[in-house]
Amino acid sequence: MNAIRPYWMLAKREVWEHKSLWIVPIVVACLVVLGSLYGGAALIVAAHQGVITVNNFGTVSGDARGGLHVAMLAMAGIFNVVMLFMVWFYLMDSLYADRKDRSVLFWRSMPVSDTATVLSKLFTGMVTAPAFMFVLVVLAEIVGGIIFTIAAGIIGVNLLHEAFYPGTIVLTWIVLAFALIQQSLWLLPYWGWFLLCSAWAKKLVLAWAALIPLGAILIELIVFRSHYLSDGILGHIGHGAMLVGGYAASESQPGFHGNFRMFGPSDHGVYTFGSVAHMFAVPEMWIGVGIGIIFILGAIWLRRHRSEI
Repeated sequence: MNAIRPYWMLAKREVWEHKSLWIVPIVVACLVVLGSLYGGAALIVAAHQGVITVNNFGTVSGDARGGLHVAMLAMAGIFNVVMLFMVWFYLMDSLYADRKDRSVLFWRSMPVSDTATVLSKLFTGMVTAPAFMFVLVVLAEIVGGIIFTIAAGIIGVNLLHEAFYPGTIVLTWIVLAFALIQQSLWLLPYWGWFLLCSAWAKKLVLAWAALIPLGAILIELIVFRSHYLSDGILGHIGHGAMLVGGYAASESQPGFHGNFRMFGPSDHGVYTFGSVAHMFAVPEMWIGVGIGIIFILGAIWLRRHRSEI
């Protein structure tokens, strides 16, 4: 227990010192719930005014359940974009802020290694923030489902079974959790680079984090007339999304015999077990993980040797 206690303290410190990591997602969740209330009220008003009728609602089919899968992932996508921006700014500021306010001297006086400090910040960005986002997504989707089920019941449509169909919502949440793990690993080179810049820069961390790779890309383009760095640095994120979407689309093609295919219109590039699991077999992902580890080791070394600002 005593060996775990320093890490527990560091984890609590990161959460309480960087409240935006959980306050902003909570605000987004509240806005989503308010949007669900507005949508439910609009549904009731539309039915009362005769804009829609109960006859418009047929039996919910498997395709509609696939649509529910898409809608749930779309809502998660809103949270995910917010979370990624929060983690981005958090990692760039984390080690820099310790040096700027000289709290690094206090933490060096504690029985906590620089390695543990850097890894705790990385853990917060890679695990704590996505896990908190996942919990909020689940809660927001449950509340939203209840609101629309009640609204539909008021106008005479029973959506209780379909809105909470286990084969849709539970498996979608499992796929989402799996995708968040894959995303954290895929983005590790970026997270490691932000930590490295945060441990090195004396000011304007964002500028250094952006200008160094952009400068390297321009030099390669002008001097060597090639674009390998741009493909590797800028194309890594987009390539990951294309690989997932392309694999999901291939699941619906003739001759595909995937073992992980889930429900839903996979020909539209919807995340499935197969499309997410496929990413773990892509060499580009593990090359990125290796580069990210190098950056993290560099951040640890700078944390140990870099003086305060």
